[in-house]
Amino acid sequence: MEYKFNLTPGTGIWVAAMELLKALRHGVLDGCQPEYRNEFQIYFTENHLFDLHPDGERRPRAEAEVVYGGHLRAPRADLPRPGHFPGRLRGVLREEMGLQVRAMPPFRRVRYDIQCESMITGHICGIFLDHCSLLAAPDVRLSQCELEYRRSRSLLDHDQNEVLAEMERIRNWLQDYLTARPDAGAHLLLQAHLPPRRTRRPA
Repeated sequence: MEYKFNLTPGTGIWVAAMELLKALRHGVLDGCQPEYRNEFQIYFTENHLFDLHPDGERRPRAEAEVVYGGHLRAPRADLPRPGHFPGRLRGVLREEMGLQVRAMPPFRRVRYDIQCESMITGHICGIFLDHCSLLAAPDVRLSQCELEYRRSRSLLDHDQNEVLAEMERIRNWLQDYLTARPDAGAHLLLQAHLPPRRTRRPA
């Protein structure tokens, strides 16, 4: 489950992240604290996206992404794994796999992650503030904030309605916080709910 907020381009996400982390530490969000020993992370990456279309096949659009730092995200298991630079990856996709490849504009991404844990339920959600800018046009920017359910410390099956209610409460608090910032101008972009729970087979 996740919520996304668009922020005004150029929003000071470092200051916003530090203020959010401080607010959680001080108990401003009732019943929640930063996750113990995992409260904050920083990511700074250069991203190269490729639009993929199998030669002669009609398939939904797919993408391969190289993120400097040794991470490659791809929708197919047979795509090249980490270690390929953008130029090399393009050659592998075209020559060895027969895919039609279109390079998308590369961009730089800065992201600050805050892990928020409920002291009542043990559910953990992430608050991610990120800023993306095109390498060729740094003035073209996207700033956003995402609230995402991550996991739970409980070993028992959790009630999805309970998770939804708690995420809604945190979302309302986060939205009020962001909209109160004069430089953020946040508005809700996307809301996604948990998938249906799978029924366990009898032993």
